[in-house]
Amino acid sequence: ETTSLRLVGGGSRCDGRVEIFQRGTWGRVLDDQWDVQEASVVCRQLQCGEAEKAYNPPKPQRGTGPVGLRGLRCTGHEANLTLCN
Repeated sequence: ETTSLRLVGGGSRCDGRVEIFQRGTWGRVLDDQWDVQEASVVCRQLQCGEAEKAYNPPKPQRGTGPVGLRGLRCTGHEANLTLCN
């Protein structure tokens, strides 16, 4: 089963805040160490090519709603964000 990811609030489908679809609902991905390694996994999964930039907004700008994933650590080579530990 492929995990659905989307990027919201950006300038294109390959730009924005990451959300993950699990158990019938879209949730945020919370990660204080979010960087280009995690971003490259997302970009690959969305067929967006190489990650150019990883955004780490201040806490008030991180959106609201359910949290789908938190505290990811990716090497940058995973095929899917859920494979990151």
